[in-house]
Amino acid sequence: MSEQTEQKGRADNVDKLVSSRLKMRRVMLGMSQQDLGRAVDVSIQQVQKYEKATNRISSGKLYAFAKFLKVPITYFYDQSEDNSQIMGSAFAEDNDEYDAHDPNFVTEKEIISLIRAFSEIKSPQSRKKIIELVKTMS
Repeated sequence: MSEQTEQKGRADNVDKLVSSRLKMRRVMLGMSQQDLGRAVDVSIQQVQKYEKATNRISSGKLYAFAKFLKVPITYFYDQSEDNSQIMGSAFAEDNDEYDAHDPNFVTEKEIISLIRAFSEIKSPQSRKKIIELVKTMS
């Protein structure tokens, strides 16, 4: 069997990015997997498989998720300056650099916690200063 045939149907880096963005948005909204599944008519097990990139998300389901989560489809593929490194690695042909055990690796939990806290800041000036501080520290 060829390598291409063996890889058919398996999640690639883009699928993994879409899956992680789906989970991130669900958690940011404080929603359970069961709530999300009910909204788009899939089981909780299917939501788990989507979020782990065990199963690929069809374009129709992705549209349903986007509509329910009140984000544009592009949210799942966002190429903003803030996540360009994520996208760069997601679209890289060889992603051997990823190591979840690396102490410098930022966990999804940390990202979600940071986003939640940041979204509570009311002052645009304060948010801008925090962004500048983080960029300076990185």
